[in-house]
Amino acid sequence: MSETLPSVFQATFTFTIAAIALLASPGPATLALAASGAAYGMRRSLLFFAGITVGLIIALALVTTGLYIFIRSFPLLGVTLTGVSILYILYLAYSIATAPPIDDEQTATSPGLGAGFVLGVANIKAYAAFAALLGSFTLGITPTWEPFTKASICLAVCVVFDFLWLFAGSKLRKLFVHRTWSRILNVSFAALMVVTVAWSFMLAV
Repeated sequence: MSETLPSVFQATFTFTIAAIALLASPGPATLALAASGAAYGMRRSLLFFAGITVGLIIALALVTTGLYIFIRSFPLLGVTLTGVSILYILYLAYSIATAPPIDDEQTATSPGLGAGFVLGVANIKAYAAFAALLGSFTLGITPTWEPFTKASICLAVCVVFDFLWLFAGSKLRKLFVHRTWSRILNVSFAALMVVTVAWSFMLAV
């Protein structure tokens, strides 16, 4: 037992670092949160953050239970879902890019719970990362608890670092008060979202 416990802690630590590397890195959801924080402010983006979290919980459950692999076994269904998710993220990127400048924020409609949910549950990068993490690591604990433990770590990493991305975006907002610079910031975030969608799609193919 004295030899097993340290190995479990070491495996869990390694898994957590890998989860941070894969899930906290720039992606459609993290960049959308930063963009929302920059365009609409942190308080007005909290429902968007909550929606993404709920969507990621469902995505994580699909991967953990094997339903994601089942869906991927039907090529037409997989392509359809991937296409819908890409189109929606591109639409969200367009909305961010065309958001009114900060001094016109009273006219802006920030993404809400529903928009966040769709983005979370349709996040291609998250599915790829969850599948890699849950399928490639062994913590050395009982088979009953291992999937739950790994899923819990993944969810905790998503919640903590997604919130940090939102917070960082809201802080950038204060540096871009001028109308022109506010527009540049929004368009830049939208462009980065498009790039990460393309990268995520290549990973999923």
